[in-house]
Amino acid sequence: MSSFFVLPGQYEDLARDEIVAISKSYDPKTKFKAEPRLVILNTKTSWKKIAAKATFVRNCGDIVGTFDDVSKINPQIPKPKSFVCRTINLSKKKLSPSLLERQAGEVLKKRWGSKVSLSNPNLTIYLIITDSKQYIGCADSKIEPKMPTKVIKHPHELDLKLSRCIVNLSQLKEGNTLLDPFCGTGTILLQAESMKIKAIGIDYDGIMCNITRKNLQANKFSSKVINSTYHEMQNIRNKIDGIVTDLPYGISSKSSISPKKLIQDFVSTIPKRKKLVLVYKKGLDIPELEKAKKYEIYRHKSLTRVIAVR
Repeated sequence: MSSFFVLPGQYEDLARDEIVAISKSYDPKTKFKAEPRLVILNTKTSWKKIAAKATFVRNCGDIVGTFDDVSKINPQIPKPKSFVCRTINLSKKKLSPSLLERQAGEVLKKRWGSKVSLSNPNLTIYLIITDSKQYIGCADSKIEPKMPTKVIKHPHELDLKLSRCIVNLSQLKEGNTLLDPFCGTGTILLQAESMKIKAIGIDYDGIMCNITRKNLQANKFSSKVINSTYHEMQNIRNKIDGIVTDLPYGISSKSSISPKKLIQDFVSTIPKRKKLVLVYKKGLDIPELEKAKKYEIYRHKSLTRVIAVR
């Protein structure tokens, strides 16, 4: 069975690749088809498992058919006790969502003998309209990721949502170990542990290490925090499966070397055959990251961040 994921308009390529990365972490043979703001997966991984981790999903569920004529709609699923129809128009077509939902509801109510419940349905039927096709989707629940608590923050830190996304792009899963060599206040560690991924943080600033420990304790998490430089990762390379980090820059960096030199030295120090997801300020690209998949996140006129996945 295929599953669908409706994405927001912002960061669409990032949201799409996050969904695919999560699925591939469990099922490397995942196949997908993408349309504007829509991803359809053919995978052994359930949509609920993906939705519980994903950052940018609006709606999701199983694909149970397609339709051309709403009067002949007939999804091949067991009849629910109650249901509701919802329209998701991702096309350029002008249509009346309420009319389409009412027509589909009347057809399915007659076919199933089930009642329509607008407030608490056992099943939601989605009428997903794209420029190329009209899909029927369904979901028996609404799944949203559970975000960790952040009790101490820093003005230049990566936000919780973006941190969760980059952890997912690493394709690490439960039981794997993530390393953040510039852990700061621990945002990436928090997101990793919230998804049952083991985590280790390194930071050269002892104050930041203490803040990270407090944020971890507030969530009853147990990630190890090491007060050292990123070179420490060579000593623990056999204990980690991937590296996910936000490189310090500007006033948030106390390094005596330039940001360009820092990123060059850091990337050259990374243990071989380790997955890398690196966030850095635009303009710091180096040859070692030439083949990495990149995404740009605009923050304000003087800052655009790049996410590189290698």
